[in-house]
Amino acid sequence: MKRRYRPKRSNRDRALAQLRGYWEPQDVSQFEQGIDSAVTKTLKQLGLDNRFNEEQVFEAWNEMVDKFVAENARPVSMKRNVLFIQVLHSTVFYELERMRGQILAKMQERFGKENIRDVQFRLG
Repeated sequence: MKRRYRPKRSNRDRALAQLRGYWEPQDVSQFEQGIDSAVTKTLKQLGLDNRFNEEQVFEAWNEMVDKFVAENARPVSMKRNVLFIQVLHSTVFYELERMRGQILAKMQERFGKENIRDVQFRLG
């Protein structure tokens, strides 16, 4: 026997729909909270409920470094918990290489050591 997901419409509703030429929308408010809990439950089962959001790191870059560095270097990607920064000038690249430990410590303090393992700089 096939299960119905919507209630069977009454004869009155059928007659009104035939007279008007369309069906009145059914009240689905009882399902709205169920959808929220289903999505939350599914994300938890897949292990995505507390997933690290890499976009937060990209947005925080400008706050963590001074203005000159932020104008000449920007985060490009994150792979295997390594943050890759693209640097425009070789002098800025040299300075960032010297400050790597400080930048990594700030990033790990803010986002956790398990989320950011290293910072790599690329010239270009």
